[in-house]
Amino acid sequence: MSLNQLHKQLKEKNIKFLFTDYYDTIVHRHVHPNYVQRIWAKLMIQELGFETSIDNLYFIRQESSKYLVEQLEKEDFEIPYTTLQHDICKRLINADIISIEEKDSFLNLFEEADVRAEASVQYLNQDVIDTIKYFKSNGGKVYLVSDFYGSKTLFEKLLKHHGIIDLFEDIYSSAALEKSKHTGDIYESVLKELAINPHEVMMIGDNHRSDYLNATKSGLNAFQLPHKKYLKKNKRNNFGNDKKKLKQVINDVYKTCQKRSSIPYTEYIIFYHTFIERLYNTAKQKNIKDLFFLAREGQYLKKVFDSYQEYTIIDETRKIKTHYLKMSRHAALQMSLKDIEVEPFTFLQLKYSNISADEFLIAVNCPDELRQQIISQLNVDGKSIVEGFFKSSIFENIKKNKNFLDYYNAHREASHNAFKAYVNSFDAQIEENGITVVDIGWGGTMQEAIFEFFDQKIPVTGYYLGLGNIYNIKPQTKRYGLISSLMPYLDYYDYILMANQQLYEQFSGANHGSAVDYSIEVKDYTIEYHKPEEKWLYDNHIKRHQEEMFNLHKLLLKRLEPICFSEEMMQNTISKIALKVGLFQSTKKLKFIDTLSSGFYQNVGHNKVGISYEPPKIKSPIKSMVRFLITPEKYFRYLVKLKPVLYKKNKVVAFFIPMYFIYLYFGFNKYLRFKILHRIFLLKYNAFK
Repeated sequence: MSLNQLHKQLKEKNIKFLFTDYYDTIVHRHVHPNYVQRIWAKLMIQELGFETSIDNLYFIRQESSKYLVEQLEKEDFEIPYTTLQHDICKRLINADIISIEEKDSFLNLFEEADVRAEASVQYLNQDVIDTIKYFKSNGGKVYLVSDFYGSKTLFEKLLKHHGIIDLFEDIYSSAALEKSKHTGDIYESVLKELAINPHEVMMIGDNHRSDYLNATKSGLNAFQLPHKKYLKKNKRNNFGNDKKKLKQVINDVYKTCQKRSSIPYTEYIIFYHTFIERLYNTAKQKNIKDLFFLAREGQYLKKVFDSYQEYTIIDETRKIKTHYLKMSRHAALQMSLKDIEVEPFTFLQLKYSNISADEFLIAVNCPDELRQQIISQLNVDGKSIVEGFFKSSIFENIKKNKNFLDYYNAHREASHNAFKAYVNSFDAQIEENGITVVDIGWGGTMQEAIFEFFDQKIPVTGYYLGLGNIYNIKPQTKRYGLISSLMPYLDYYDYILMANQQLYEQFSGANHGSAVDYSIEVKDYTIEYHKPEEKWLYDNHIKRHQEEMFNLHKLLLKRLEPICFSEEMMQNTISKIALKVGLFQSTKKLKFIDTLSSGFYQNVGHNKVGISYEPPKIKSPIKSMVRFLITPEKYFRYLVKLKPVLYKKNKVVAFFIPMYFIYLYFGFNKYLRFKILHRIFLLKYNAFK
């Protein structure tokens, strides 16, 4: 039947009241009905930080519904919504998934998560909506009558979401009335409550039994909408899988970023977005109240996190507070300086052990005139590099120089007091909750500096996109790499995803300079220096790059929300993207890297400009080739830099590097190792993991 026939019947039969079904009548779903409950499970886990899987929570809900059907001898959509909620809650408490104290939070969020899950996959049947609007405009009254598992308020929220709640005089849900269209007893109840003549009512819906036969048996007029095609569609939606859906979304974003109109490397948003999603989930699991995003990469990461949280959060009272803490390795050194006799200068010794006297004095922000005076008093060449500087006689003489000591002690005290005031200005309960820092990575230098600053009395936990150096991790300075990490050990994906670390830093650059010190006398307590090369690079390239990535991030939010993927699925998917990003570098991308290199600036030590490339140290070419054939991922960090290096030397040679065949070999190697050999040989424990 067409809707024209419906219009005709409404007019001919002088219908005054229209009862309408909801699903496959005024709205349709993109997914199978049961899949919505998996999305609900995903949202509940995300919001409440449950340490369980989506499937586990979904099956608990399914089993609870099945149990109540048997116990109450009702259809599943006739079970009172609150009864279902409390039964699921009991099962979760018994399974130690939630505590008794978390019961109220679970029950309060249950319906909101259902609303979000349903809304994420529903779309309006506009033809039916237009028919209802026309009927209502001619004086008719419309009521929603649906076999639905949820409460009346859940329905109201969905109708508000679609902007059509004003079309309905009232809502009748089978779960609220404990009666259904399926059994037919809901019609008599509704008619009695409204005190209307059934002959003046038309029921429209897609189910032949519930919406047509049972309605006519109750004396109503009825009109059945097409049903079979939506039934077939729901059956088709049982096929496919989350992994395939996830891969399609991520590949679509990657392909978008390869278009000529796109800025090179905007596909890096895939890694940033994944990091932020894992950070959010981890923060919820660990009940973290405040996150301190460290400058300068933290500025963009905070922006993406705030956007993710705003889109995802269900209960605003559970919102995680985010702060932007301007730090650099250089500034961290200033505020954490100890008495000169006990200060270890740990980071400088690790990274820049061979420096000149002048570079050391610059590292502690010694003013130009005083620096020249001290070097003159020492009677040394201040520009000469000293091997093992911190064990040298020159360093010992600097430590004894009165002018230096006067400056050093005043400087470290002022910097210390300013940084303390700066941290206090965020109004975070750090004594009670500790400090949680967020950064790109890679070792935790600034995390350790903060820990030392507070005399090792306040725990400082670090969450990084990648963890590439563990330094001296203590129980109070735990750190985690959420995309790649050498802790607890490196696996296949870690090797792939930790390549090109400097690009992760470049694409998340900030719009301000690097913090070089702290002072109570300046705004926001930070003294900054924005190197001209960096400012030019941000203004002309990075800003637009980040804006384009942010738009893609918002697209990912919408498209990933209704997909119930696991972390393992995502890790596998983004590692394949990382392979493509690292191996398939067009001339346009190579030129872009060359431009970026001119603005990459290290603010500690020798202040080098440019992205650096360290070639592998090959002692035996044959052994290295064998190792590559067995575990090529361990060489990926060199392969991603091969084309950029060759491009600078010989563009023709760079063009003919057979990267596609290397990419194919990675796929073949992975399949052979993890799908075949991994299952049957102990070789996995000795040759690869």
